[in-house]
Amino acid sequence: MLFTAIFISAGLLGSPEARPVEPLPRPPALAPAVAFWKNVFGTWDTDQVAYFDSRQLDKVYEIHRLPAADGSRATDRRRETLREKWREGLVSDLEALGRPGVGYEALEGRQRRLYEIWEQSHNPQTYRDAAQSIRIQRGTRDNFAQGVARSARYLESFRRIFREEGVPEDIVFLPHVESSFRWDARSNVGALGMWQFMASTARRYMVVDQAVDERLDPHTAARSAARFLKECHDELGAWPLAVTAYNHGLDGMKNAVRETGSTDIGEIIENYHGPLFGFAGRNFYPELLAVTEVAESILAAPGDLPLSEPMEFVTFELPAYVQLSTVSNAFNVSTARILALNPAIRHPAKRGDLYLTRGFALKLPQREGFDPEALFASIPQTRRPLDKPMLTYRVRAGESLSAIAARHHTSVRALQHLNAISNPHQVRAGMVLKLPH
Repeated sequence: MLFTAIFISAGLLGSPEARPVEPLPRPPALAPAVAFWKNVFGTWDTDQVAYFDSRQLDKVYEIHRLPAADGSRATDRRRETLREKWREGLVSDLEALGRPGVGYEALEGRQRRLYEIWEQSHNPQTYRDAAQSIRIQRGTRDNFAQGVARSARYLESFRRIFREEGVPEDIVFLPHVESSFRWDARSNVGALGMWQFMASTARRYMVVDQAVDERLDPHTAARSAARFLKECHDELGAWPLAVTAYNHGLDGMKNAVRETGSTDIGEIIENYHGPLFGFAGRNFYPELLAVTEVAESILAAPGDLPLSEPMEFVTFELPAYVQLSTVSNAFNVSTARILALNPAIRHPAKRGDLYLTRGFALKLPQREGFDPEALFASIPQTRRPLDKPMLTYRVRAGESLSAIAARHHTSVRALQHLNAISNPHQVRAGMVLKLPH
């Protein structure tokens, strides 16, 4: 079935009906963590480092300012030396407070301040535990503001998508936590794109192959994220758990619910000690609440911050496999413009070595009277799209690479590239060739 959709600033295929959904809850138990992350994103800049307790984020010991980074190794070493020096000083004083026989009432200086932070506890174990759970966090205020500027390009579209999928609109700010709203963000574990999907999960919702990787399309990936979150909510029954499952995994959150006997995110953060549920998992939902507040505040009064303009485009779901050049000619849109609107198109398809994948949600410039369905149907037989991918072909006796290329509507160069053939005249009968699809 062929679809077209025209949405100003959105252009995503999906249900046109918005579904009412409750707003994200903000449990009082999470207030200290949310306040901490609001400082990280909205108050402390990237040269400031906070030293705090990794389990109780309201216990911030010190905030230091590093020398400004200048790209030199000497400055980087000095910054790292200072970070470690400050941490070691705190560890030393906390350990001192944890020794037997401390005269707590006579404490002075930093030890007195640490004693006050820990509510004048006389339990030495409190301080010994604290010495083992110091964590360092750099501020991100300046970088976060740039992420907010980038987000303005997408938020109207994302909000519409989340309404259509029945997901709380506040979750559109999740890319601030995942990727700082960078469409090409890559993690060291293989997650990709603004919404940081792993390939195995992404293939459940969108096209991920050698020609197209829709994880790199912010709008398509946003709908996929909304659908994944909705599935998690249906399984877990609470949006804070669904959001946390985005980081920790659905099975991980099912384990948390089973082991704690609760669906309250505050209780789970406090009492669940699964081996993989670490600092990032415990803070994922509080971070989302924090970035939502900070981002909305900046968007309401951006001052001199230049916000990106929203996108306008048409989305056309390809009903067949087709080359980029064919699409460009059929729709009278330059390949450069198509590629600018479609970061999901990978290099083999850009070069014409592979066909764009059937089902790919292609973004095209919006213009009056534009009918992608009719234009696609008018593609001549000589450039016809393929109903299904041709993955391999066995060479027959007497066939040349040029003849095979012509038969399968591709080029000799594409076949050489796919099959690592250096000399096109050395093709022999019985060879199995990979073909563009």
